[in-house]
Amino acid sequence: MAVLESAMLVGLGAVALWVYLRFPSLRPSTLTPAIVHVGISFVLFNFLPYGVGLCLRLLPSPLSIGVFVLVLLVPVLGYVLVSWVWLIARLLDLHDPTPRGGHRVPADAR
Repeated sequence: MAVLESAMLVGLGAVALWVYLRFPSLRPSTLTPAIVHVGISFVLFNFLPYGVGLCLRLLPSPLSIGVFVLVLLVPVLGYVLVSWVWLIARLLDLHDPTPRGGHRVPADAR
């Protein structure tokens, strides 16, 4: 069971990095939306136990676990991971020491 959990986290982490690299238009532009995404992902993650109960009550036993994992757990946990990637990228972008624009200074004026 521990191997399955680790493999799922590594796989979803790889998917989160792929989403970050493949879809740059989805990235938050500033730090505030990145923090909001992390907050929303935590709220959704906190509602997962209610989803387990709902799936177990409404669906037959083998189907309920599959539906829960594929429809609820994987997307929500993937969103948690991609929102953290977005937040870490924004924080690292704030620390970037390279200049971003301004007036060009001729080499002889330095």
